[in-house]
Amino acid sequence: MPSFDDLMPEIGGDLLDFQEEAGAVFGDGSSSSSSPSSSSVPLSYGNNTKALFSIEEDAVVMDVSDWARLRVAGPDAESFLHGQLGVDVERMTPGTGREACLLTPQGRVIDLLLLLRMETGFMIVCSPDMGDTVKAHLEKHIFMSDEVQLMDVSGSTTMLRLAGPKSNDIMYTMQLQQGTLGGEFGTHEVMGFDGKPLVVVKGDPLGYSGYGLIVDESAAGTLWKTLVSGFGATPMGTEAWNVARVASGRPSQAELAHAKEQPTAFEAGLWHAVSLNKGCFVGQEALAKIYTHNAVRRELWGLRIEAPIDEVDETDVFAASGDRVGTITSYVDDTSKTPPKHMALAFLKRARKSERAGEGTDKDGRAGSLPATWNNAQVFVGARRVPATVVAVPYVTRKLRTEDLPAEPEPEPETATEKPAGSRDEEERLGKIEENREKIEAFLRQQQGQGGAL
Repeated sequence: MPSFDDLMPEIGGDLLDFQEEAGAVFGDGSSSSSSPSSSSVPLSYGNNTKALFSIEEDAVVMDVSDWARLRVAGPDAESFLHGQLGVDVERMTPGTGREACLLTPQGRVIDLLLLLRMETGFMIVCSPDMGDTVKAHLEKHIFMSDEVQLMDVSGSTTMLRLAGPKSNDIMYTMQLQQGTLGGEFGTHEVMGFDGKPLVVVKGDPLGYSGYGLIVDESAAGTLWKTLVSGFGATPMGTEAWNVARVASGRPSQAELAHAKEQPTAFEAGLWHAVSLNKGCFVGQEALAKIYTHNAVRRELWGLRIEAPIDEVDETDVFAASGDRVGTITSYVDDTSKTPPKHMALAFLKRARKSERAGEGTDKDGRAGSLPATWNNAQVFVGARRVPATVVAVPYVTRKLRTEDLPAEPEPEPETATEKPAGSRDEEERLGKIEENREKIEAFLRQQQGQGGAL
């Protein structure tokens, strides 16, 4: 096997140069952009079919610099983030990471973040194009007395993502895996590449074997070229990645924000990104009530549709009974498969007991017709009623992690707390009993006077 040094390409250009050589097409139709936004990362390399095959069977490399990186530091950084994010920040140790929801007070999702706890602070990886929104939201909650520094480091760093079953082999050969190879999702360490610091993060946001690579922008081109030319990783653009996203079930930030009603963390299937065992945080009270009363009103599911649909006009989902039960929020055609697959994500109504088939009736006496679970149920899409099957998608979670379950309430003392005779409370209790007895006797006398039968 050739050494890593043998596989290093000659340095002859920056990342954009290498991407254009590979046939990159950008979102705005040009091949240049000055800011790390969705229009500055490749939409496609004209190889979507190969890229979708490679992420399942080989390895792909993506430029995900539009996933903004925020640095949070200072003596109060831990306590600040602990109160703002849905996860237990205080339990995190340096070198660990996990996905975390940023929520409204009503428990609705502002963004799904990746939170990394580093030796000297935290790094937050935001969803595409959400850096400014998340930064402004957090800044609004930093008080004058808080010793917290918040900085957007996206402009000085580039983020690449390596994903697919061969990503571990590539990282091993590059000697970049070390402590992350066998670690859990979010495990990370700072290493070096081409004389620059490189943050290696274990895990892929869609659940594939993979790594996030956050590197100084001056070394990004060399790293990308090494992965593509030296190790044969297939370049993947956002078009192909979006197909993989819908297949996995990860909700995009756009659908979280633009769904007809912004979903809660539980509705969006992000149970793994919140904790109800950490005390107060923004959105905690609302989520605790939903959890306690089992009051999740809708859930995110996958759809496999039998024919293509109009993703703009055909978004309503109907049950076999004809009732409208949900809304499609993402739709893609996977042309890498033969025949092509037509896939969607949709928020579907979670049936109450009175609405379930064979379990109850509604207020008008009509028998319930909705399934207790949507998995494998038959539904219909749009005015044409295109048949579709509801499927469980791997990214979505529907229960809290064990360590995030709410604490059990303290048991009541077993010793009786009888009121001593003659106490004020006892006198009030006896007075109410006497009052009720007199009311009952008065009612009986009235009935007897009217000749009523009891």
